[in-house]
Amino acid sequence: MHAGIRLGYALLLGVAWAAGPAGAVEPEASASDCFLTAFKAGDAEAVAACYAEDAVMWFPGGPMVKGREAIRDGFAGYLATVEIKDVRLDGMGQESMGDTRVAWGTYEIHFVDKATQVESVDRGRFVDVQKKIDGRWLYTVDHPSSEPAAPGE
Repeated sequence: MHAGIRLGYALLLGVAWAAGPAGAVEPEASASDCFLTAFKAGDAEAVAACYAEDAVMWFPGGPMVKGREAIRDGFAGYLATVEIKDVRLDGMGQESMGDTRVAWGTYEIHFVDKATQVESVDRGRFVDVQKKIDGRWLYTVDHPSSEPAAPGE
């Protein structure tokens, strides 16, 4: 009897080992993953789809806006004036509880001003709250802010 149990465990472990990474569960896409893809593409509609219907956002150097439509309009206005070359989010921390995540870190956006063709980099920091809604992680609060100018600039 004990030999049969040991054989069963050995077979079970062998199947688990053989499954390896292919048997591993892929991590769910975060709102940040959604944002990076859409923002790099310069697609305001797709960026807005990363936000909950009642999300709140503070645009860097701009006003607070409420709702997906207002967030889309804010990004559409910005993306109409620049061509995104690259964007990076560097997470510094994250806390999760159930269907809510809080994340913070820094960002860097490389862009070209469409009017002047001048290439620039915007660096800043962010704090966001994400909530799992209908199986997707969406921003409910997003607060990026550009780094202040260095003294004398």
